[in-house]
Amino acid sequence: MHSNNTFTAIPSRQYYNDERHNVLIKEAISLGCEQAYPIYTHQISIARWVQLKCKYGCNEYNKKLTCPPHSPSYDEMKEILKEYTHALLLHGHMSWQMRYMITKIEEKAFSMGFYKAFGLGAGPCQLCEHCDTVSTCIRTEDARPSMEACGIDVFQTVRNLNLKIETLTSKADEVNIYGLILLE
Repeated sequence: MHSNNTFTAIPSRQYYNDERHNVLIKEAISLGCEQAYPIYTHQISIARWVQLKCKYGCNEYNKKLTCPPHSPSYDEMKEILKEYTHALLLHGHMSWQMRYMITKIEEKAFSMGFYKAFGLGAGPCQLCEHCDTVSTCIRTEDARPSMEACGIDVFQTVRNLNLKIETLTSKADEVNIYGLILLE
């Protein structure tokens, strides 16, 4: 967690500056986010192979309504991203906390006039002990798919912005978790 919960603007051409987004960044940090970066959606990398990691590497595949094949497909997400120009990339260290933060920031963004605000978390949803994948979600106000569940290449997206992310080589490695709020 950011040691003093202060907001530091990052001067760079890859980020943009909008006072409303700065309010959301400060809110994210107050909720425990390490840092939040205002980005353009064209900086988000999307690839078909990403959902293979869900299908052939995650035991939650087809067991959560926020996971593939129930989450937006690569093709759907590619089209959805065209409907947005801005986003906030949130950085933290715990996936459960990231899933909580994105719903709170999405809600705040909506109340500020970003009527298309939509959050994408990290990792599979853990809101319910059992997810009924043949019915509809009973926690729609809190449940969101992860970036990777929708085909977003989190590693490449983060690297596009020259931010920190590496594959883990041991359980002692620091985990860098990212979430995304699409804004318009």
